[in-house]
Amino acid sequence: MNAPVVTRPYPDSNVGSNLASMAGALWLAGRLGRTLVVDWRGLSQLRDKSLNYFTEFFMPPAEIDGVPIRYAPLVEVDSDEAQWLDPGEARALGTGTATLGAATPIVLQPYHGLDRIHPGSEPERFKLLRRFYRYIVPAEAVARMADTWWAEHCEGPFVVGVNVRTGNGAYYGKGMMYAGRVDVSLFEDPNGFLRLLERACRERVRGLPKPLRGDYVAFCATDSAPMSKLLAELPNAVTRRRMFPPPGAGDLYAFEEADYSDRDSIADTLVDMFLLARCDALVYNSSLFNHYARVSTGYFSGNHVHFESLLLRKRIRYLVGAARRRIG
Repeated sequence: MNAPVVTRPYPDSNVGSNLASMAGALWLAGRLGRTLVVDWRGLSQLRDKSLNYFTEFFMPPAEIDGVPIRYAPLVEVDSDEAQWLDPGEARALGTGTATLGAATPIVLQPYHGLDRIHPGSEPERFKLLRRFYRYIVPAEAVARMADTWWAEHCEGPFVVGVNVRTGNGAYYGKGMMYAGRVDVSLFEDPNGFLRLLERACRERVRGLPKPLRGDYVAFCATDSAPMSKLLAELPNAVTRRRMFPPPGAGDLYAFEEADYSDRDSIADTLVDMFLLARCDALVYNSSLFNHYARVSTGYFSGNHVHFESLLLRKRIRYLVGAARRRIG
């Protein structure tokens, strides 16, 4: 019997990247004729490190695309016997340019989404991801929270999702690990930023019959309390999350308050993720958190926009880069 492929994220990873990595691990397991083991233990947001985040907060499918799936701790792999692969090595195995004995378990930890290990075209990866995300279903308690809130606030009208990733004071500022991935300078002018988002929302409803254009709902999801407060000023805004990690703590904080626990925080995060996928259009910035919504809806049938792309300086940079690529 072939040893499994294990997807085991870093403790300081988050749900969007971990789901994308799980899709990559699934593809590799399928290529090698192995079972996939999902081991999301030890993640920073959950205080009990023995718990598997995935089985605690998602419905665990038994198979996806014909690949059997098992879950830690019901299935354990000896870390010392396993081969720990980086994405390039996993890609080589998946494409047959490298080999490994079938009895050797494989563990994938650095981000291993399909964009890192799948050799095919973007349309091929999109098809695989969309099929994969159809199996990603919230656990019953999370699903009930989502259903109840949506029925009260968003059922009926056209809903524009607004997802703003700020980093909550971490990751994207000057000198930080992912500096530049999110343009945090936009947030320094709150009024200008709100005007940008409102324009993006109005554009999303422009194709509706005229009487309906002013009656849309803007469902806002973000990762910080100050941004949540700002987004509440958008026309027709609704938001559900009320508690956020302390400013500067990023999004890996594990709550321990008596009236708001680490599990409450994770449930709030996941409800927002799933609710974004119920929206009719999306305004967003770079984040794998909204990847589930974008892919599972088919990019909202084209009715979506990365709000940074609306900035003139971003357009100029893109055009200059495209011209250089054509010349070079």
